[in-house]
Amino acid sequence: MARIDISYRNILRIATPVLLSTVSFTAMGIIDTIMVGRLGVLELAAVGLGNLLTWWFLSFFFGLLGGVNAFVAQFYGADRPDRLGAVVWQGLYLALASGLLVASCWFLAPTVFSWTGAEPAMQRIATEYSQLRLLGGFGLTLLVLADNVYRGLGRTEIPMFAAWLQLALNCLFNYALIFGELGAPALGARGAALGTVAAQTLVGVALLGSLFARSSLRRRYRLASTWRFDPGLFRRLVLVSLPIGVQFFMEMGGVSIFTALVARLGDAAMAATNAVLQVYSVAFMLGAALAVSATTLVGQCLGARQRDDVRLVVDRIWRIGFVITAALGILYLAFPRRILAVFVSETSRAEDVLAWAQPLFVVVVFCMFFELRFNLLSGALRGAGDTRYSMLTNIGSAWLLFVPLVVFVTPRWGLLGAWWCLVVHVAVMSTLLQLRYRRDGWLHRLVQDEAAEGGRPAAAVASGGGGEGSDEIESAAREALVG
Repeated sequence: MARIDISYRNILRIATPVLLSTVSFTAMGIIDTIMVGRLGVLELAAVGLGNLLTWWFLSFFFGLLGGVNAFVAQFYGADRPDRLGAVVWQGLYLALASGLLVASCWFLAPTVFSWTGAEPAMQRIATEYSQLRLLGGFGLTLLVLADNVYRGLGRTEIPMFAAWLQLALNCLFNYALIFGELGAPALGARGAALGTVAAQTLVGVALLGSLFARSSLRRRYRLASTWRFDPGLFRRLVLVSLPIGVQFFMEMGGVSIFTALVARLGDAAMAATNAVLQVYSVAFMLGAALAVSATTLVGQCLGARQRDDVRLVVDRIWRIGFVITAALGILYLAFPRRILAVFVSETSRAEDVLAWAQPLFVVVVFCMFFELRFNLLSGALRGAGDTRYSMLTNIGSAWLLFVPLVVFVTPRWGLLGAWWCLVVHVAVMSTLLQLRYRRDGWLHRLVQDEAAEGGRPAAAVASGGGGEGSDEIESAAREALVG
C-alpha cells in the first residue's frame, strides 16, 4: 500500500481547493450582507440576527455529518473501498433524517427571536428569514454530506467547483428575489433566504449525485452493492459524529446569546456586529478550511499506520495558516474604515454603524490567531475520531466562561466589552486543545471497524496484519468502537 503523501505540495493540493471553497462560502455571506444592506440598517441588522440564530439550529446537523470525513479518510488510507462505500450510504441515511429534523425546527423561530428582546420590526424580519432557511435545510444536509465524502478522499477540488457554482447561483437568485429583477417579485430579506436555499439545494443534489453518476467511483467504492442499512456502522458513525454536532450546537448557542445581547444595544450596534462578523468570517473560514485538511490527512495517515507523520503534517498546516492569518491581520488593521464602507450604504446612519464597528477590528485580529489554532487542532483530533474532548472543551468554555462573562460585561462595557469576551473564550479553548494535542493517546484511536478476517482491525489487515504493534491497534480500534 502506497504511503500517504504529507509534503507541503500535497498539503496545498488538498488545502487550496478547500480554501477556495470557503472563500466562496464567505463571499456568499458577504454578498448577501451587501445586498441586504442596500435595503437599510434595519434589514441588515435583522438578517444578521436571523443568520446567526438560524445557524444555531443548523449547526448541530452540520456537525453531525462531519464525522463522515474521518471515516472516509481512514478507510481510504487503509485501502478498504468496500467499507468506504458503506459509509457513503450510512451518511446518506443520516443526511436524510437530518434534513427532516431541520425543517421541523421552523416553528421554534418566533419563540427564540422573542427571547432576544430586539425591536419588534427586527424580530419580524429575522423570523421570516430564519423560517425559510430552516425549511430549506434539506439541501444543506445533502451538500454537507457530499462535501465530507469528497474531502475524505482528498478530492477537494470537486467541492470547490460546487462551492463556486453555488456562489454564482446565490448571487443570481438573490439579485432577482431581493430587488425584484429578472421578472421575479421583490421580496426583500425573504428573497435573500429563498435565494440561498435554492442555490444550496440545487448544488447539494448535483454534488451528491455526482458520486453515483461517475462510473469509476461507483465501481471502486461498490456504491451499487453497499446500499443496505448497516446498524453497526451507522451507530459508530453517529457516536463519532454526535460530539461534533453537539459541539457546534452549543457553541452557536453561546454565540446566539452574544448576538441577542448585542441586539439590545440597538440596530446600529447589531448592524455593526453583522458587518464585522462577515469580515471576521474570512479568517474563521481559513481556519475551518485548514481544519478540513488536517482531518483528511490525519485520518489517511492513521488509516495507513503512518503515526509518525501526523504531528509533522499538523505543524506544516499551522505554518501555512499563520502566514495567511498574519497577512489578513495587517490588512484589517490598516484599512478598517474602507472595509466597513463596503457593507454600509445608508448615509444617514452610516456614521453610527462605523463608530460602533471600527474599534472591533483590533479585537478581531487578536481572536483570529487563537481561532486558527483551535480549528486546526480540533480538525486534527477529529481525523483520529477523537471528538468528545473537543466537544467538552467547547461546551465548558462556552457555557461556564463565555456566556456568564458576556452577560455580565455587555450591559456594563457595551459592544467592545462583549467582543473581548469572545477573545477570552477562544483563547481558553485553543489552550485546552493544545494540552490534549501534546499527549499521545489520541494518536492511537481508530474509527475503522474490525475486518472479518480473523477479527483483526481493518488497518492491520490492509497493511499485511500481525507483527509488532498489531495488538496496540486492535485495542485502540476496540476503544473507538465502544466509545
